[in-house]
Amino acid sequence: MLDHDEQERFTRLWTQAQPSVTGYVRAVVRDFDVARDVVQETALILLRKFREWDTSRPFLPWALGVAKFEILAHRRDAGRNRLVFNDALLDAFTESWGNVTEEISNEQAALHACVEHLAPRSREIVRMRYGNELSAPQIAERLETTAGAVRISMMRIREQPQACVKRRLRSEGTTA
Repeated sequence: MLDHDEQERFTRLWTQAQPSVTGYVRAVVRDFDVARDVVQETALILLRKFREWDTSRPFLPWALGVAKFEILAHRRDAGRNRLVFNDALLDAFTESWGNVTEEISNEQAALHACVEHLAPRSREIVRMRYGNELSAPQIAERLETTAGAVRISMMRIREQPQACVKRRLRSEGTTA
């Protein structure tokens, strides 16, 4: 069992690494529920093996390595799935994920800021679609409109944050 200081250190490191690990797992494991389970199992393993972590090395690559093995375990257990990465591709993906994490983080921050500038109804549609993962017909039912109208609104709404994100990233000099 970890002492209080070790638990606190783990919590800080995991809190910082979790968005990257979650993004990596979701990019490889397309089923949202399975990806959530893989991330959760990864966190438990990291906690259990925290004393084994080489503190002279960064935490994120270690966490990504554990996540990779959890993905492989899931693949082994769900071997009948037709869509799986081969081991070499998964190794390359794991290695490169740590390098793109900062860029993705910048893009997520810009997207969040841009979505906040949408009109309230547009923000609500975005929240229902991407936050609650509702379909166009489900959103239409809640808004008392048609699924077609929701789809057209989503097309128009997507254009606004997309252009806003590009502008923000260009102005910050991070990417475009």
